[in-house]
Amino acid sequence: MITILLLSTKTDKMSQSPILSDNKYLLQIMKQSFEFWNKNYNDTLINYPLIWKKALESDSKIMKKVERWEKNSNQNTGILMEEFFEMWSYAIRKSNFELAKKTIQNWNGFWKNATDEQFRVCSKVLQMIEKYWIEIQNKDIE
Repeated sequence: MITILLLSTKTDKMSQSPILSDNKYLLQIMKQSFEFWNKNYNDTLINYPLIWKKALESDSKIMKKVERWEKNSNQNTGILMEEFFEMWSYAIRKSNFELAKKTIQNWNGFWKNATDEQFRVCSKVLQMIEKYWIEIQNKDIE
């Protein structure tokens, strides 16, 4: 079971809800992703949500992953993916992963619509986009 802390509007106390803390594999993926994108963000200040969107629309492997997910999901995958990337674009600006993790955990708009599995898929797509970005950068060097 994955756990996330959310603020309760009625009691202003922290409550438990499914998502990030207990799943070490998923946490490691997000930490590696943070380190990759945070370094790139600090070095170049590029509009990463735009790059991520371009990767989603142009890389066939990523498109197939998202299409498979869409077939197995009852929710609008595109909106959920946009929310994830918006959330992640704020998180990678933080000075360290712990602050980024808190940003992710407090993004209530995303978590009220996403399941644990959808978060895992978004994380896997983010890994695929990292590979896409590295390949694009290598092509530009050549």
